[in-house]
This record gives sequence, structure tokens and C-alpha cells, in this order.
Amino acid sequence: MLSLTAMPAPADAWPHDRVGEFRIGDVVDITGFGPEWDVSDGGNRAECARLHGGTLPAGVGMMLIDGRVARFEVGLDGNAESETQPDAPFGLRVGMSLRYAARLFPNEPLDLDFHKYAWPPGVYLSWLDEKRNRGVRVEVPDDTVTVILWGLADAITLSEGCV
Repeated sequence: MLSLTAMPAPADAWPHDRVGEFRIGDVVDITGFGPEWDVSDGGNRAECARLHGGTLPAGVGMMLIDGRVARFEVGLDGNAESETQPDAPFGLRVGMSLRYAARLFPNEPLDLDFHKYAWPPGVYLSWLDEKRNRGVRVEVPDDTVTVILWGLADAITLSEGCV
């Protein structure tokens, strides 16, 4: 059984805060999740868990930190294997070129960082909305987007679970 405590959406809510029935900041109790959910927790499910399957749209995963939805993700743990590309902010898609993806982000500032595992030539391209503490990051290990992360600004920078 799925347990979800939804918070009311503020009037200036970020338009990419919701995926399916889940919204950034929602409290989610995963103790009753069934076998249709794939949960990885790195050893401490209460502090950090990454999930896909279940009631999430095909191809989308999410990260919980301290029991709250912190980010959504496409392209990790095979969660981009669906036949149709899931909706991601700004029209971003796995497989598009870095050049094309960069044009889809809103106005500056964009942050370009070296990829932790694939430099050179890999990069991370990130955009932050500091007012709302939200961000979007794409991982580009060669010249195409392989991962899209969006949600809390700190959560999109985590590359190995909650580290």
C-alpha cells in the first residue's frame, strides 16, 4: 500500500515539481511498497532511497531524502528504457545533443562542470532557480544527454545515491 502525504502546492509552485502523483517535498512512506517498485537505498532507506516502477510514469525514477521526494530522474538504473520518452523539464530528452539541450534551458545562468567519471569530454550542464531552490541537470558523458535530473537544487548534484 502506498502512503503519501501531499503538501498543498504554493501559489508560485515550480511547474516541474510534480510527476504523476508525487511532488517535490511530499512525504512518502515506502515501507508498504509492493514488488512492482524497484527500491535502492545504499543501506539506509530512512535517509535516502531511489525508486522507479510502481505508479511512477514509465522511464521516470525519483529520489527520497529523509522520507521526502527530493528529485526526479530519467536515465538512471534503466528507468529510461520505456518506448516513449518521459516528460522532463524544458523538453529535454535522453539522446539529444549537448548543443541542442543547452538551447532548451531557460535564460542564464547555466553551470557547466566536468563529468565525475567521463572527463574528458563529459560534462554536467545545470540550471538553478535559486528563488525556489529548484534545478535541472543533464549528464553528458560524450556528446549526448544520458541522464536528466530535476528537483531540489542540492539533490540534482548527487551522483552516487545521496552522496
